[in-house]
Amino acid sequence: MKLTKVILACSLLLPTLSWAQEPARPEAQAFSFGLASGDQLTVHMYDFPELGGPISVHVVADGTVHLPYAGTLQVRGMSPEEFQLAISKALQAKGIVKEPNVSVDVVTAVNLTVNVIGQVVNPRAVPLYAPAPLSYVMAQAGGLSGLAERRVTIVRRGEQLPESIAFDPDAPTQASLNTMISPGDVVTVSNRGVFFVCGEVNRPGVFPLGGGLSVGAITASSGEGVVKHMTLLQALSQAGGVTTIAARSKMHILRTVDGKREDIQVDQVKLSKGEVADPILLPDDIVYLPPSYWRQQTNNLFGTALSGLYAALSIKDANF
Repeated sequence: MKLTKVILACSLLLPTLSWAQEPARPEAQAFSFGLASGDQLTVHMYDFPELGGPISVHVVADGTVHLPYAGTLQVRGMSPEEFQLAISKALQAKGIVKEPNVSVDVVTAVNLTVNVIGQVVNPRAVPLYAPAPLSYVMAQAGGLSGLAERRVTIVRRGEQLPESIAFDPDAPTQASLNTMISPGDVVTVSNRGVFFVCGEVNRPGVFPLGGGLSVGAITASSGEGVVKHMTLLQALSQAGGVTTIAARSKMHILRTVDGKREDIQVDQVKLSKGEVADPILLPDDIVYLPPSYWRQQTNNLFGTALSGLYAALSIKDANF
């Protein structure tokens, strides 16, 4: 009797326990290449001039595309070449054209593009119908911009962790040559940072930090690839050197650290003689070279004297 009561009690608890259990998670769907619902395509059917040019179509929810003469075709999972062949076969099967002249261009396709974003010349969705090397994908986006970090981040479809790959067109590594990019991936090129040079320099402005733009840049091996830095002397060279009225002994590097502004003073005269270390610039550093009051006055006096001498010589020549 006791055993019967225990079984009965357990049976009454079963519905309650079933509600407490975590619901089964649906299995993740495997990512498949090829055309998918929502993709935008352009179809050229050259045998039918009455169509007035290319036809813009999109893949509807059931994975089909409807075309004049060819009818409704199932294209889900197809490559553009396979879709093109399917159109030709449909026209042949209906006896409309014996040897159809057809082409398909992809406008947008979720599963057939790679998004290349960040510091590239032409950020865009690059059409990609099969895995291709990283170098090819970067070339389709115009290559790195002037502010690009020499490292890219690749976010794969699915649950894979992002990859960080050293990518320098001037110094290719095995990783950059062998890494394959698949349709649906996202390639991001980050900004390597800039520095500012203002005051008494010949070309004040904003300059990219590091990279291969400066002659004799310091290089240090760091894992794969090469990490390049910009020193203060190299920065001044980028800015065309200092002017004649610069207060060379009172140069400043203004740097923000943890929200606070630091003023690092550097004697450019000693720096150029090698008497002090050449500091390495950090992103968003501001190099400021103030004018020298005495140099300004000397230049003004010299300019005034030179103008007076020129005027006197002009009058003398006029009298002759």
